[in-house]
Amino acid sequence: MDRRKRKTLQAIQDACFKLLQQKSFDELTISDISEKADISRGTFYLHYVDKFDMLDQFEQQLVDKIKLIFETHLKDVNSPIDLLKSRYPTFIQLFTCLKEEQTLFQIIQQTKGAMSLQTELTKVLQNVFHQSPSNQIIGQVKYLPSHFFIPILVSVITGVTQLWLDQTADYTPEQLAKGILNIMINGPARVAGWLPGEVIDIDKFLDEK
Repeated sequence: MDRRKRKTLQAIQDACFKLLQQKSFDELTISDISEKADISRGTFYLHYVDKFDMLDQFEQQLVDKIKLIFETHLKDVNSPIDLLKSRYPTFIQLFTCLKEEQTLFQIIQQTKGAMSLQTELTKVLQNVFHQSPSNQIIGQVKYLPSHFFIPILVSVITGVTQLWLDQTADYTPEQLAKGILNIMINGPARVAGWLPGEVIDIDKFLDEK
């Protein structure tokens, strides 16, 4: 993508985000977006059929980036331990991406809603895992139907991301990645201290060869 096109698309995205702080998506017009982005209506239509196509492309753009992140760290997964340990760099990249793309994430959440993004991510990640060596590992989940695994993971990720972006607390992607991994490994109830039993130290777990 050339620099001019990238700059135009970013201007449209930023304009849409700012306008959604003032009015609902239903009230939003192409003229509103074009004026705020300092482009002509014709330029807008060079890239999008209408405002609904714009939203669909926004969502697909974010989903494609997340898909690439998950694909990158599934190449050398050959065991459950490999799968768990590879989630740490995956989650760091994921939360870094979502922080960088928070405008895009917030637009989707405000317009299409959390369930739309979760549904699209679940479809994509199910396909990603199905085509990787980790598919057999997920299929061996003992205490939960394996098809529950990815929707639960996606729900946790999107929920934590929304909370993170809404709050002023300055958590780093590394802290969030360890938090999600802690929940995956130790379970919510044990992490919360509601259940007795030894809690696996995430730092030691990641350092083990």
